[in-house]
Amino acid sequence: MTGGGAATLPMNPALAHALEQHGVVPSPSDGGAPSTRGSGRGAGSSARTKTSVHALAMHPSLPRAAYLAQESAAPPPAAGSPSNKKKSAASAIKQSTTILSQTLVVQQYDKGGSHSKGSGEILASLSMEKLPPKMNAFRRPRSRSTKSTNQPLTLASLGQLISLVFLDREALFWQTARRQYGSFSNLEAGGALVDENGKGVVIQPDTDLNGVEGVMGRGVCLGLQFRSILVVLQFDTTASDGFAILCCLEGQRQNVGKEMKVQYTPTSAVVPVTNSVLVYGCSDGAMRFHNLAPSMLYSSNADAEGGASKSSKQIRQATIKSVRGPNGRNDPVVKIVCLDPAYHENHSRDTPLGVPTQVGGDASAESNAATLLLCSRLLTVCSSGVAFLWDVRIAVDRASGALRDMNVLPPLVRLDGLGSLTLSPRKPPTSNPQARAAGFWGKAVTAKSKDGGTEAPYSSRMAPPISYDPHRHLLFWALPSEAPVSSIDHQGDYELESLVPGSMLATKETEDKEYLRDWAQQNGGFVKVWDMSLADGLVRSSAAASSTPRPPPKIPPVTIAKLPTSVSSAESPLSMALGLCHTPISASPLACTTISRDGTKLLVMAAPSHDTYDLYDGEEGGYSASESPLKNKRKQISALEVMPKVLFVEYSAQHRVALAGGSMSPFVRGYAVSASHFTPDSVAVATDRGVKVASLALGGEWASKLQPLGNPGSKAVGDLVFGEEEADTEAASSSPPVAPVHAIMSTGGVSNRPGVVFVENNAVYASRLGTTRSSNLVEKVDLPEPTMLCKLHAKEAPWTTTRSTRTSHFAESSQSTKCPPRLISSPSGRYLCLYWEGTKSYEIVHASSLLAREQAAAGPANASDGAGQHLTPSVDSGNQVLSFAWIGDDDNFAILRKPADLISASPDEGREFADMQLPAAKGKQGKPQVELYKLAEVTIDAVELAAGATVAAATTVSLGSLAVRGGDRVTPTVLFGGPSLCVGCCAMSEREESGEGIAYFYSRKSGALETNDVRAAAYGTIGTSIPYPDQVAWDEDGRLCAVSYGSRVAIYLSDETQFILLGAVAVGRSDNDLSLVSLKFIHGALYCSTPTSVHAIFLGNLEKEDSVCELDAFAIATDGVPLYGTDNPDISSPTPVVSALTQPHVLAYHSGGLLVSTACGLRLLPLSHPIIRIGTLLAANLTERARRWIFAVPKSEHDNLARFLIRRGHADMAIRDLSGLSLELYIDLCMLNLRTDELEHMINTHGLDLVLEIADWGRGMNETYSAFLAIGLHMIGQGRVEIAKKLIGWATESGVNELQVDAMKLARYLSESTPSEGGALLIKTAGAMDFNADGQLAFVNVV
Repeated sequence: MTGGGAATLPMNPALAHALEQHGVVPSPSDGGAPSTRGSGRGAGSSARTKTSVHALAMHPSLPRAAYLAQESAAPPPAAGSPSNKKKSAASAIKQSTTILSQTLVVQQYDKGGSHSKGSGEILASLSMEKLPPKMNAFRRPRSRSTKSTNQPLTLASLGQLISLVFLDREALFWQTARRQYGSFSNLEAGGALVDENGKGVVIQPDTDLNGVEGVMGRGVCLGLQFRSILVVLQFDTTASDGFAILCCLEGQRQNVGKEMKVQYTPTSAVVPVTNSVLVYGCSDGAMRFHNLAPSMLYSSNADAEGGASKSSKQIRQATIKSVRGPNGRNDPVVKIVCLDPAYHENHSRDTPLGVPTQVGGDASAESNAATLLLCSRLLTVCSSGVAFLWDVRIAVDRASGALRDMNVLPPLVRLDGLGSLTLSPRKPPTSNPQARAAGFWGKAVTAKSKDGGTEAPYSSRMAPPISYDPHRHLLFWALPSEAPVSSIDHQGDYELESLVPGSMLATKETEDKEYLRDWAQQNGGFVKVWDMSLADGLVRSSAAASSTPRPPPKIPPVTIAKLPTSVSSAESPLSMALGLCHTPISASPLACTTISRDGTKLLVMAAPSHDTYDLYDGEEGGYSASESPLKNKRKQISALEVMPKVLFVEYSAQHRVALAGGSMSPFVRGYAVSASHFTPDSVAVATDRGVKVASLALGGEWASKLQPLGNPGSKAVGDLVFGEEEADTEAASSSPPVAPVHAIMSTGGVSNRPGVVFVENNAVYASRLGTTRSSNLVEKVDLPEPTMLCKLHAKEAPWTTTRSTRTSHFAESSQSTKCPPRLISSPSGRYLCLYWEGTKSYEIVHASSLLAREQAAAGPANASDGAGQHLTPSVDSGNQVLSFAWIGDDDNFAILRKPADLISASPDEGREFADMQLPAAKGKQGKPQVELYKLAEVTIDAVELAAGATVAAATTVSLGSLAVRGGDRVTPTVLFGGPSLCVGCCAMSEREESGEGIAYFYSRKSGALETNDVRAAAYGTIGTSIPYPDQVAWDEDGRLCAVSYGSRVAIYLSDETQFILLGAVAVGRSDNDLSLVSLKFIHGALYCSTPTSVHAIFLGNLEKEDSVCELDAFAIATDGVPLYGTDNPDISSPTPVVSALTQPHVLAYHSGGLLVSTACGLRLLPLSHPIIRIGTLLAANLTERARRWIFAVPKSEHDNLARFLIRRGHADMAIRDLSGLSLELYIDLCMLNLRTDELEHMINTHGLDLVLEIADWGRGMNETYSAFLAIGLHMIGQGRVEIAKKLIGWATESGVNELQVDAMKLARYLSESTPSEGGALLIKTAGAMDFNADGQLAFVNVV
């Protein structure tokens, strides 16, 4: 004890480390008492500093994250006596923290979660102290009658940064209506290559305001939302301070009587409409459209009153339109959401009956040669909790990219986000200070002032957590755990008949409300889901019901899911990420990614959606006997009778990622998340140790990788560095999904339409594809009226119905949500394998039995009943299977099974194990085994069927285990089916996998083919080994084999004696080395897909063995937004449609397009570009149909098309059908392909003019023969002496010395075969030459 003070003891090292991790380090001067981290920057050396992350945002498509790192200091608590402890708690609230610094950071991360090159790179950073001076310089009065809202801005007057939004070129595409059109270009999709007169049109690159200053989309561009000001800034490395202000939106002060009031204050974040137009919500209940660039609209009302016409150009930034909602001025707009799907949705442009015309603009605006019309839908969310859906139509000038016109239709539908608790329209807010202090979700939720005003649930500082899924057209709205039960009661959204008091129905409804109240207890919040695809039908039905204008109809949610109490409450927009389509689970369930209540874990929750919920019989507890509820719902909507009932379900945990532990700090707390629907498996988490990006999936399985970005707690914000912690590198398989989740089963059946089979809720469904409109856009393909074919073997239904009311269903989940199986059709099409990657299990079903049920008029769900069918579709199933593959054409298959399951297998599973070769050697134990089986189908006249018994459609017979080449030195890891079985193995090094892979093809030996021996012992390796492949695919004839390695595809030609490499080609972007997801041959053309793109590969001539097979690869659809000027629809390099595709698998051709299966449903990709269409037709040997497309190509593109046809082996077609070929290319084609008659005809037709035209060809320094001499020698070699004589004669007459010299050379060659004629030509040519006095020709080398 010294100086009268208390003795100090050394601090525990573990506690000191924990305090240091949270930014409080022990000071050696005071014996380990906590002190500040850093200098304090004026706050005093005893102040406690803390660095936090605010306004976190993920880029829609690129691996980027933006956040605000704020360092603050709080004064230390005042030392006092114990009697003052009660006062210290109250005074601590009044103590304000001092903000030391704020830094805006844009940082890059790695999608895979690993530390690759460029990972963690800071793309841009800005000290917020530099922002107010730049904003003050940008602000200026808009007109004489208005003035800026505030005095010169400071960082304190700006307030806290509320939200961030990316506004670069890629972000603008995915956040605007452009994403449903698939192109950033203002030109027609596919390219209008000819004008009305049939002449070629010069195609210009995109004119999306190139060269115009002040627009968004250049470099790194961000939109910032402060308390009452919106800012759009662009990071500019050429500027002195590194950034530029593009836009500053704030309220205006206007004289209202004797008072000066602030009006039009922004209350929501900016939402881009185009790259020059923004929309934002205001305090007066309106949404305002602001244009940053010159347009063809008048700039303001003042300009219009001053005599400016509507056709005059806007010359500066201006608010071009203001639209107020039905709630009036007392309901500010606190959030605006773009509700355009990621695929084309053809909204009817006819105004529905009873709906007024649009607000302003030309009602007859349509896309034409000069104007591009973009249709977009916006959702405005008001502070009262009510939302309105608007239809906005934007007319863009194709030539300049400027805005021509903008029309806004009245609101289509209304959404009550708070159910029956929604008060709309609102009265002015209450002045009761107690009600304001309690807040909307507190005890004063229903408190009203004397004037009837109520406290608004939302504001500009606290916007509702709303998310829109553009893949499924679903809107998600989260409510906190404090929300009363009335906020999830949507019975008022339905038009119901009143019930007689005291009746049985009224009594039941009272009991239903009590059930809902009990169900809502013990919750962690609620998530409401609206199906926005039902909006158009609701608008039409509402308009048809009344011929007079009516308020917008209410659309109820389709699902309300309850969150468990283990998650953090949905109190802010960044509290959870809603509706993400994670790869390891199906796209049908409703996912919610959030933080646990204690902040230590990232949780992925899931609940069944309204589409996958199956209606159960309350008494029997089984499936509905006739049809699925999806079919019932479609019938109800089409008949305009009732809206679908609300489904009440509960969320269940699917995956957890620990934010602390392991190599990371043991004390980490997360408090905010951000994610994008276009990169759903990467989630940014704001923690007290900085920003971390969680990679939730690798391939088709869950992962738990964390990549730290900024670690603001490690150093001062001004010196922000990357995270010092190492990422959790949990091992996970990165192999792509083995097959699609949809399968084409047949082309017969109902209306002879293709049948699509898929699996939901452990049952197999089938639907027939309708006729889809062929267009140049990506379209969603619906599966109308799906029919349940059968329940899977030994599978329980995942959902059960607990109660049904007049407007809702309550369901409980009996198991966790799983991804639907991958569907692998057998080569014969008679069987379908369902393979679950997560559980490593499979089931084989009989296709004919399924289709027989699909074609039946009606019947129960079990295949053993109805229509005389006695064959059960399920024929085989198994577990612990690492890989599955079909072999050959006889419905044999191979599985890669774990050895433990191999030993424990029993004959009860329906297999014959008489020939099973169990591993006896110890070296073989513990390694997967390749087992071969065949399916023996029962005959129709079997005794069991005749007696009425129910039997399986086929019996599985074991063929034994395959002896893998390499023995103990390799471990088989994957199987690829086809005419020959491909087994991929990992090499073993000292009993450990070395990472090097190898693969062999296995086929039956020649002797086994003669004796029809199908046992595994009859198989042997053929050919040499190949490197470990990612994908293997065979064509329909079994001649062509495609193998992929990363993003490169190699194609082999296989015959009885050899395996020849035809060529290889790389697909995808050069900066992206993603492995291919699928390979598929369709009628001679090869289609392949990466996780986000689809490509077509056309092969060359396969008939000539001595010719080279040239390959051409074209991207059909991709998620990469092209750079400026590169989306030019050229015939030789077609521009792919830009679309969001998740794990696409190519299925088949359909309605003139390419049908692909994605994790979010079926999509139809356009094949309308001439070069793509011609390539597909030629690959399928449909030559005459290809010629129709060739004739339609303008002559200006004939040279490029001819080169494409030559590489396909159709040079004769290019010579015969392309009349616009250049002279040089036509002559080359005739000479190379020995088309002497065509060449002779052309020479005879044009004569001397042709000779003069080619006089200068081939006379360069390194040229051996001129074009004239080469043509003449070619004609002599082909025996066309007469045409050679004519060429010599025309050259002699031309008077061109060079031609006359070539004529002498040609006559010299001709004299070898005909001396008399050649000599006479030599004399004639020499006589025509102009020699000088020395007997020389000027500037001509005769030799």
